[in-house]
Amino acid sequence: MTVLPKQKKITVFLNDSVVFIQKNPTKTLPVSVNTKGLALGTYRLRVLATAGDGSSTEDERVLTIISDIVPANWALSIVNTYPHNDSSFTQGLAFSEGSMYEGTGDPKNIGATLIGKVELATGKILRRRTKSAPIFGEGITILNGELYQITWKNDSCFVYDETTFRPLRSHKYAGEGWGLTHDGKHLIMSDGTSRITFRNPKTFEATRTIDVYNHQGPISQLNELEFIDGLIFANIWMSDVIAVIDPKNGRVIATIDATELVKKGKGNGEVLNGIAYNPKSRKIYLTGKYWSSLFEVQISKN
Repeated sequence: MTVLPKQKKITVFLNDSVVFIQKNPTKTLPVSVNTKGLALGTYRLRVLATAGDGSSTEDERVLTIISDIVPANWALSIVNTYPHNDSSFTQGLAFSEGSMYEGTGDPKNIGATLIGKVELATGKILRRRTKSAPIFGEGITILNGELYQITWKNDSCFVYDETTFRPLRSHKYAGEGWGLTHDGKHLIMSDGTSRITFRNPKTFEATRTIDVYNHQGPISQLNELEFIDGLIFANIWMSDVIAVIDPKNGRVIATIDATELVKKGKGNGEVLNGIAYNPKSRKIYLTGKYWSSLFEVQISKN
């Protein structure tokens, strides 16, 4: 950085935090910012130059911190194939106490949004609760006996009793809802961008966020989510790729190419969407919107 005459102090801010101060700077001043420990994403880098008379000038730049690792390529293979209701526009898939649950959306605006308990072997919906249009259901998850259902553009999360589907409460939030999972303590939600938000399950208030990056830049259009063995698995909308994300910092540690599974499962349906993990059996399941099949899969770390 070149220092102009009469400048008595240089202060560098990262967002609103001071990261560097130099009094009586020389003509050329090297400035470095330690990014270790910082979350991934964009920051405001602001330089404030103060003269001896108290006057000041400033300049600002955008600093983007991306992942420092290249994601591994994990392999996916099909173990078993099960029937899936091809009238279900799958938005969320989850397991609880060995049972599978599904949440659907309503792209035709006909009141097709529902939550359902699904029999894995047959694809039959054993219990359901519907929402009338224009409610458009998105991701679901189950935590502490409560089923959470977020919505696309209705700004609402609906909470039900897991066993009876009796409505318990609802929460409002700003922005879109896409995917939903949990880590045992917090709800974890995507909104179609590269940002993932952790929320208090009782109040739905945001407690922290992460921005998801690989070594090249942000990964946006994060859709359905599942928390598996301490990692977030995310469908990427309009893609056959699943991103595996470190929940601590947003780094994409691996990607899973599901192209061959999509060829077998898509048929007349739409995109890959729906990841479920059964912690009792440690089995993983994938499906898509309007697919006629649901797959048990094995994921191998190469």
